[in-house]
Amino acid sequence: MDVSFKSKRHMSQIPQSPALLSIGETARRSGSSPRALRYYEEQGLLAPERTEGGQRRYPADAVERVLLYRRLIDAGLGTEVIRELLPCMNGSATSDTVATLQREHKKLLAQARELEATAGRLESILESL
Repeated sequence: MDVSFKSKRHMSQIPQSPALLSIGETARRSGSSPRALRYYEEQGLLAPERTEGGQRRYPADAVERVLLYRRLIDAGLGTEVIRELLPCMNGSATSDTVATLQREHKKLLAQARELEATAGRLESILESL
């Protein structure tokens, strides 16, 4: 008969790697929600390990990845594009991936110029007050 305990008293009997983080800890460290991490997993951006009980366990570097994904999404990149760019983040890329990276970089630079122009306009309004 196999019995599983949820009490912390028995947690010491369960082998755990200190290098792996729970979904809650990964979410807390990255400023995200567990739901967002599950979404990134569905989109192919994260691939957590699973315990025998099915709980997700993330390597410590997943926190930095999630922070990067959030910045890229905030900048307007979709998860499909980010998934396409994953090889670049791992140090390898095809010519198509490089072309995508260059295209997205140009779009971000154009957005930055537009934001700078808007900020300049707001500064002019403030100075006129």
